[in-house]
Amino acid sequence: MDVLKIAICDDTVEECREVEACAARFFGDRRLKARIDTYKDMPELLAADEEYDLYLLDVLMPGMTGIEGAGALQKKVERPVVVFITSSLESAVDGYSVNAAGFVLKPVEPERLEATLERVLRQYLGERRAVLTVTHNRVPVQLKLEKVVYFENRLHRVYAALDDGELLTISHKLSELQEELEGFSQFLRCHQSYIVNLDHVEALEESCFQMAGGQVVPVSRNFYKQSKYAYYHHRLK
Repeated sequence: MDVLKIAICDDTVEECREVEACAARFFGDRRLKARIDTYKDMPELLAADEEYDLYLLDVLMPGMTGIEGAGALQKKVERPVVVFITSSLESAVDGYSVNAAGFVLKPVEPERLEATLERVLRQYLGERRAVLTVTHNRVPVQLKLEKVVYFENRLHRVYAALDDGELLTISHKLSELQEELEGFSQFLRCHQSYIVNLDHVEALEESCFQMAGGQVVPVSRNFYKQSKYAYYHHRLK
């Protein structure tokens, strides 16, 4: 893994330093290289010409709240990983509207923050950098899993649909892909001919997933129950 870039935004200097120290200790203990930048408010962070792997945002800040700032980040950064630090449980509910990766209550207890960072590291930061080696046109290709919207088996060929609209033909069976993707909980076999990336799902309907990019991925009757469970469980992570 490359150097992780982390942004902390909190208008209270002392609390910002506490979170920074805890985060530095967490990544240092795991021998992970991390660069941590701090900001006093959301406008300053949004104005920075920098994209971070993880954003630790205070919720209640003057001018622009962390929730509002996270909404603005979504227009600037592709699927930002945001953890809110808040003194209000009510704001945690609002955080789901911007797909928050986690919440830590104030006053911040190091053990709680570290537990949240551990989960986020495992569920988001590790998976988003993962790659799968596939063969495309007889050439090995390192396919970034975060870019895959779904895999489809059609007319005896397997395709990888990417988030930029590209469709790659790959020399793999869908069953082989399913085995290789077992360690990545965001990938779900939802149909005999489809494996979907739940990170790209916008909604679950009676017989299909509506994807964020406008695509429709069918969910068969035999896979519906487990697909429904996996989808809602994934949303609550």
